[in-house]
Amino acid sequence: MDLSQLLVAAAPALSFGGLAGAVVGYTAKKVTKLLALLLGLTFILVQVLAYQGFITVNWGLVQSAAEQAWADPAGATLADRAWDVLAANLPFAGGFIGGFALGFKLG
Repeated sequence: MDLSQLLVAAAPALSFGGLAGAVVGYTAKKVTKLLALLLGLTFILVQVLAYQGFITVNWGLVQSAAEQAWADPAGATLADRAWDVLAANLPFAGGFIGGFALGFKLG
């Protein structure tokens, strides 16, 4: 089998993978921006409530909970686990990864 036959056989998977990756990457960037905004607004609200004396925050406990949510005992981060879910069982992973990078940049 020569290179041209190999490329023709792989083209549908690569093109669909690239398109799927671009859509997921674009959406991921938009969702990430929205989550960052919501997290920032929540932090400001908590700080205002703490400043006014309505609540008391145990920041050490908050940090500990965040560290446990980010990395599991084996050392895998939340981003590693999310990427494993997104890339699992993808025969078109090469196209998906390229499309994801492009979509994330454009988003």
